[in-house]
Amino acid sequence: MCGIAGSTQPDDHRAVEAMRQRLAHRGPDGSGVWSDPTGKIALGCARLATTDLTGQANQPLVSTEGRFVLVFNGYIAGHRCKIQAATRDGLTFQTRNDAELVLQLMSNAIRQGSDLAQVLQTLSGQYAIALWDVEQSCLWLARDPLGIKPLYVLSRPDGHIAFASEISAFSAIAPLVRDEGIKPTYLAHLFVPAPNTGKEAIKLLSPGTLMRWQAGEVSTGLIAHPAYRADKASQMPTAGDLLSAVRQSVADAMDADCSVGCLVSGGLDSAGVAALACDIARERGQNIPKAFVMGLDDPALDETEAAQKLCRHLRQELHVVAAPTQPEDIYQELVAVLRSVGGPFANPSIVLMRCLAKAVSGNVKVCLSGDGGDELFGGYPRYRAAQLYETYWRHAPRPWRRMAAKLYGAGKRREIHRFLAGGSGARSHAFAVWNNRCVIPECNARIVPHPDLGGSLTDAMMHFDRDVTIPGNQLLMSDRCGMAHGLEYRLPLLGHDVVRIAASVPAKQHLKHGPKSLWRQAITPYLPAGHVQHHKIGFNPPVARWLLGVARYLWGDENRILEAIFADVEISQGRKTAYWKRAVSAKDLDMALSIWALMVWQIWLELDGSDMGGAADTA
Repeated sequence: MCGIAGSTQPDDHRAVEAMRQRLAHRGPDGSGVWSDPTGKIALGCARLATTDLTGQANQPLVSTEGRFVLVFNGYIAGHRCKIQAATRDGLTFQTRNDAELVLQLMSNAIRQGSDLAQVLQTLSGQYAIALWDVEQSCLWLARDPLGIKPLYVLSRPDGHIAFASEISAFSAIAPLVRDEGIKPTYLAHLFVPAPNTGKEAIKLLSPGTLMRWQAGEVSTGLIAHPAYRADKASQMPTAGDLLSAVRQSVADAMDADCSVGCLVSGGLDSAGVAALACDIARERGQNIPKAFVMGLDDPALDETEAAQKLCRHLRQELHVVAAPTQPEDIYQELVAVLRSVGGPFANPSIVLMRCLAKAVSGNVKVCLSGDGGDELFGGYPRYRAAQLYETYWRHAPRPWRRMAAKLYGAGKRREIHRFLAGGSGARSHAFAVWNNRCVIPECNARIVPHPDLGGSLTDAMMHFDRDVTIPGNQLLMSDRCGMAHGLEYRLPLLGHDVVRIAASVPAKQHLKHGPKSLWRQAITPYLPAGHVQHHKIGFNPPVARWLLGVARYLWGDENRILEAIFADVEISQGRKTAYWKRAVSAKDLDMALSIWALMVWQIWLELDGSDMGGAADTA
């Protein structure tokens, strides 16, 4: 993992060095800037060394004949085997590093006139890539099709561009202008969906984008998503097929030249990854990976006890990391997060993630996580809701459905209220309501355009989460929180073979015997008795308590709080008060998240108007 940056502005070496310095927290193990001999481009890298720790593997990497230069952020699964295969095909390697594998494969494809997108789609793992072709004065930028690693592009005068792993790096070369037009979709998703960022002239490459820049002209291609390469006509995958793919993906993720750990919880996904990691470590004669869990002081949210039982079963050393509890500490972590993200981000779990990553980084350099399992294997209640709606509820007369939604108001059981609210109309209405996180109608929040709903509504929702929510939410948190502390998160459940198998199974099969039927069947033998029946809590803080504490810390009494939080919303005082009381009651999570998002928006505006544009992460 690394922080990468570059600019096509002529003779921009010093500027790119300044960009690299703003990314130093992403790569404490090495740094460098390479400039084209004719001054056409400069490329920079701050390296976090996880494979081939020698100085020879430092970046930027230059091909032996000097034609190609690469900066690379990520890791390639199974890179050692791929290097061996490429060597047999006649390529010569100077290192054992996966970055050189990418350099060799891409440069060889360009020499032969092959399709770069097809070359890159064969690489599982996670990456953001910049490759400069000296001979053609051509820059290639690529982001992995799952969207695990970020790559931002700044449009500059006269057709020039700059790129970086984080928005903050661009403050070294240009003023950053806020884009408030992203507010409706930000409030709906709690993050800013790609390609928008909250900054004018800066775009986040969408997952799977292959971009080519040459003399101010830009063209783009698409690296095929593994889900869309699934063979729908083949025999339905079995639990054994899924287990084999996940096991190989875990084994690949553990292949590092440094210490490796695991996140654990009471959930199925991280537990499954940890169990396989321990089994593989014993098989290889390696040390069992250390395990880490976030401990919360609210028993309803804390998964420490389940994690302890799991780790005793796996014979793992468990580290419990205490969550912040004081409003000032929570606010300071939130500010650091917003500076790192470079735009508004309202999933409060990112504060927990940042605190957890800091503790994990003190013990290991690579950490395995279970991100992606809920979306791939059907873990969220709204998927079951969509299935129930299509099978039964949509056949009821619409007036009856509307009446049920009206009678069962907010403040009652959350799942039933949301189901009835979404189920009161057509399929498109259900999709919009169940994917929109903002429950304040005056905010006019809206989700990004959704997919064709001609097929199964449940499949459409799972695809939407896989393609939009995972990269914009979970993967952003993993990247920013880990890299803020020089920690590389690896996500085995997003290995390409795992994604292909999951996508080839219809949603109704994933939900056949409850959530994650196939994955549950695959991993149960590796887990302690009762773990798969453990009630899913999720990685969530006490949002209502945090909201009340941070708002009071910032603004004091309720009148000032309401004035600040609802400053940009046309709404009556009575409704402000009613929404606020619902939010801090600890009985309406949706309202608490909606108002948390409004509070974060105001904090972001304040930071952006002061020092945020020029601030690097202060980890």
